[in-house]
Amino acid sequence: MPKLQTSTTPPAVIAAMAALLLSVLLTWPVVLYPDTLLLGHPGNDNWNHVWGYWWVAEALSQGEWPAWTPLLSYPQGGTLYFIDTVQALISAPIQWLMGPAVAYNLVMMFGFALSAWGAWLLAFRLTGDPISSGIAMVIYGASPHLLGQAYNGISETVCAGWLPIAMWALVHFLDRPTWRRALGLGLAMAITMLTSWYYGLFAVIATAVILGWRAARQPWVQPWVRSLIRLSGAGITGLILVGPLLVLFRASLDAPDALVSRDPAFVQASLLYHNITDLVAFFEPTKLPSPDLLALYGEELVIVIYLGWVGLALGGYALVATRRHRQFGPWIWLGLFFFIFSLGPYLNMFGGMVEFDGRRIPLPFLPLFDAFPLFSRISHPFRFVVGVSLAVALIGASGLRHMTRHASVRTRLSLVFALAALSLMEFHLASPATLPVPTSDATVPLAYGEMAADPSPGAVLDLPLTVPNLERAVYVWYQSVHLRPVPWGLNDPMPEELLKNRLTATLIRLEAHRSLSLSPGLPELDMVVGSMALAAQGYRYIVLHERLYPEFKRVQVEALLTGLFGAPRRYAVDGLQVYTL
Repeated sequence: MPKLQTSTTPPAVIAAMAALLLSVLLTWPVVLYPDTLLLGHPGNDNWNHVWGYWWVAEALSQGEWPAWTPLLSYPQGGTLYFIDTVQALISAPIQWLMGPAVAYNLVMMFGFALSAWGAWLLAFRLTGDPISSGIAMVIYGASPHLLGQAYNGISETVCAGWLPIAMWALVHFLDRPTWRRALGLGLAMAITMLTSWYYGLFAVIATAVILGWRAARQPWVQPWVRSLIRLSGAGITGLILVGPLLVLFRASLDAPDALVSRDPAFVQASLLYHNITDLVAFFEPTKLPSPDLLALYGEELVIVIYLGWVGLALGGYALVATRRHRQFGPWIWLGLFFFIFSLGPYLNMFGGMVEFDGRRIPLPFLPLFDAFPLFSRISHPFRFVVGVSLAVALIGASGLRHMTRHASVRTRLSLVFALAALSLMEFHLASPATLPVPTSDATVPLAYGEMAADPSPGAVLDLPLTVPNLERAVYVWYQSVHLRPVPWGLNDPMPEELLKNRLTATLIRLEAHRSLSLSPGLPELDMVVGSMALAAQGYRYIVLHERLYPEFKRVQVEALLTGLFGAPRRYAVDGLQVYTL
């Protein structure tokens, strides 16, 4: 009788399944309601991002490349490169079958799963231990920073898995520098860059750091001539794949009618007053973010850079308990490099700039920001924390492997599960991140579907006008159903056209004051002229969202609009009033 052989599941497959389960846990219960819930806080960027997914797929379905749109900033329109274009392109078939909300949610969930699996893959490559590498999956794939980015609804920064995969491809290549591995490295680097410009830049920097470490510490190990020639081939491969979209992206930022721009004044203001990195926030267990954008600017966005003491403790054990750091030597330097650059241009601690002799203390980020075009566009230096989290995950996995090298498989598995649960608990209770990720209601009111069925052309104006920018972006999401232009841009202040119009300017003032009744001195003639101007400009509908107004103010706005346009059509279930111009 021949002896039967039992097949075992490859560790990479088991890790992939674990990563998917982790992703479902982090995003629960979206897997149950992917078409009606949307990952991300309702006051954040998720509306703009899911709109971008819809817009890209809609343009493709019409045989066009998504480069300019008349649907935003009505009546001008503008040039736009959607920041997550590549993932929107990949998910287009899902959108055509199940809609943009499902596609967006699946991309976000895939981003978490890929981040977890990519960290495990790289840790397994470095440690050779599939069990201990499981802790890297949680430390990196469920890091507070990624949870914070999902909270903010920024899909391209949740897709952080290609960075460790590109680093795996680099280590794989350096171990045996063949042309095949060089092309694989070039492809991995290109995908990393195309899915996130930030992470692509990080991959390039990490490559330089690792090569520098090998040249300094192990110069005799690497066949440098052959390696550098093939690395050049990898670089050319990456440039060929990335170049066209990078040119389109840069052109969209510099276009006269750009809907999203990153001019130096904007970037500098962001670095100094908004996207600040607090040194203490890396280590301090607290639910209060620093800076607190809600307290400072009324924004729900959170900057989360907390690293977690479970991972730091494991990494510290690795540094102390192992005499030689061959496995994770370059990752120590990589973590330090990214940590320094994640601090931004000036040292900030405890919520304020640190000064010496009346001057801010400059950091290494500042000269590179002034000297290199790539750095001059970086308005979120705190995103460098992704590289720090990856280094902590890898060194922590090495520490756990060393700690449990004589333990049984069952003991090692139990310890990994316990530490993973402890890490998740720490991330939830001791960092500004929220676990699971909050969700928004993606249901589009019935009124917008009826507008789509109306053959008469015309734009839509939603009220209130003075809702905060990111929260107001839900109006843009409704466009995915009514298909009509809107005056709003992406994260822009109040459109100039609405400030100039006498009716909308009056509505803006009305929304700002606290009077319990309409003023008898309202400029009636101006408002009539303003309403006629809106109609002449091409507006078809004004939608009043009752639940976004205090009751006394809703009554005033309703009275004003009814006097101008007649009785509205009411949608009691959705709390809407629709005025037809």
